[in-house]
Amino acid sequence: MQSDNGPDGLRILAGHNGYAPTHGMTHIRQITLSVDGRSLRGEDTLGAMTATDRRRFDKLMPRLKMQGIDFDIRFHLHPDVDATLDLGGAAVSMALKSGETWVFRHDGIGELKLEPSVYLESGRLKPRATKQIVLSGIVLDYACQLGWTLAKAHDTPNAARDTVREDDPDLS
Repeated sequence: MQSDNGPDGLRILAGHNGYAPTHGMTHIRQITLSVDGRSLRGEDTLGAMTATDRRRFDKLMPRLKMQGIDFDIRFHLHPDVDATLDLGGAAVSMALKSGETWVFRHDGIGELKLEPSVYLESGRLKPRATKQIVLSGIVLDYACQLGWTLAKAHDTPNAARDTVREDDPDLS
């Protein structure tokens, strides 16, 4: 995992190769939180990073009838979030109890859905029903990248956490 502060905000790069033994795939996620905290930009990559991984991928594709490797990226939501699919499936709008509205969008590479999920809460005997954002794609070559954003809606007012503090040493 790597992280750095830049002019665009805080960037984190992380990944794992847990799919390499079976599919030849490594998952890498890069996320950038804007300086004002109003947007999170992400990119997920599934790729065959080494020659060994590419050979494993090449061996797997004929068994999959050259249809590729299906995958889902899941973002589980808190039960108090009221989420709806918008813009013909291009976005998910999320209304919070605080009155804030956040919007999840993607670059159009994958398919966006809202599906049921559960929330395991400390002190409760049963899980609470909730939703999850699911971004689905297919790896047809040695790599597939999906971009997405989670941003506060433009008409959502600023809150105290949206302002840049003058005493913040990282912004000097």
